[in-house]
Amino acid sequence: MTAKRVLIAALALSGAALVWLFLTFYERYTKEIDTGWGAEAKRNPYLAAQRYLADIQLTPRQADNIAVLRGLSPDATLFISSSSQVYNPTKAQELLQWVERGGHAIVVAYTGNFDSGAGRSENRDWLLEAMGVSLEEGHSDFEWQQTLEQLFGEDATLDPTQSPADAMREHNRKIDEGDTEEKPEEKEKPRNPDVPEENLVTLPAEGGSEIQLHLNASHLLYHPSFNDETVDGGPVSWARVWHDDIGVPFMQFKRGSGVITLMTDSTLWQSHRIGHFDHAYFLQLLASDGEFVFLTRPRFESLTKVAREYAVEFFIAGALALLAWLLLRGRRFGPLQPEPEVSRRSLLEHISACGHYYWLDDRCEALLRGQREELLRRLGATHTDASQKRKLCNKLCASTGMDEARVLATLWGKPPTSEETFTEHMRNLQRIEAVL
Repeated sequence: MTAKRVLIAALALSGAALVWLFLTFYERYTKEIDTGWGAEAKRNPYLAAQRYLADIQLTPRQADNIAVLRGLSPDATLFISSSSQVYNPTKAQELLQWVERGGHAIVVAYTGNFDSGAGRSENRDWLLEAMGVSLEEGHSDFEWQQTLEQLFGEDATLDPTQSPADAMREHNRKIDEGDTEEKPEEKEKPRNPDVPEENLVTLPAEGGSEIQLHLNASHLLYHPSFNDETVDGGPVSWARVWHDDIGVPFMQFKRGSGVITLMTDSTLWQSHRIGHFDHAYFLQLLASDGEFVFLTRPRFESLTKVAREYAVEFFIAGALALLAWLLLRGRRFGPLQPEPEVSRRSLLEHISACGHYYWLDDRCEALLRGQREELLRRLGATHTDASQKRKLCNKLCASTGMDEARVLATLWGKPPTSEETFTEHMRNLQRIEAVL
């Protein structure tokens, strides 16, 4: 055996030994790193709700206009994220008629222009007016708690009994004292936020069970039937947060064969809250067997984000356009032509130039002949004998004031041989035409 073969065998054995050691002592493990929401989740706040409905064998989809009602089947569920999208009384009646045919509508009342002093919205809410529902001021605890979670993060421990100022001071104190260490990995974050029991809404469910909801009670819905049982068309079910409230954050009406649900909480089923309490199960209970349509406002990307996303394509297109322009401007054959005159002649000069061109091109005879034939056709004298011509001449002489010889020369005479004669013939034809 040669030294070369011994070396090759040793290298092969060494490689096999390294592979065996790697496979023996190698330990595979995975680690999940939260990188935040993706682009689709940021663009669509109801993405988690749509995927949840798809998992339970429903068909969710999105729409951005109330016109989706025209092609919506009666067994579908329509979620309208803001009642302002029902922007006129006609659309409100179309929605109610679709509900009466068996549809289920879930509408979030728009509270953006609510005037707490006047107790009404600045703009009319046509759907709430059609249902006889009004908005009332509720409790603001929910809004400032959501604001603090956005400032401090979802992992921050918030005391709902504290005021916003006290909560911010307490959080700043913990930062100054260094009491913001990360929690041990074995301690999982609780699924539900720390909410007092009295702030939750409890609703009965199937099988005698109950579901809990954390509804935004900053604005409430009110119907006159709450205080007067004789009022018709009231809600068949509703939920109160506190018993001393005159309004409710959730109510449901029966209209024909369908159901319409009104709410004041627009974030209940958004991705950051659908996992809390029984929000997802509540959405499942409200959904019908047909498709589930999310009618939300169209969301457009900012100009800076679009510019960053398409910056490469923009500069490539600009470079190609510049190259094409340079090739176009650099291509030239022969000497440069003089620049055309920018001054324009008057209308009379234009007409005079056209007339001279037709006269020099011997086209005035055809022009005069066409005018004669058209005029004779209107007079009904296309094929006439001498006596009929004379009668027609006498009639035209009386109406136009021209003599008989001029009428005969104009209608049946020889073509003119000079510009003056041609102009006179055309003027006589216009005089005859004017008296018809």
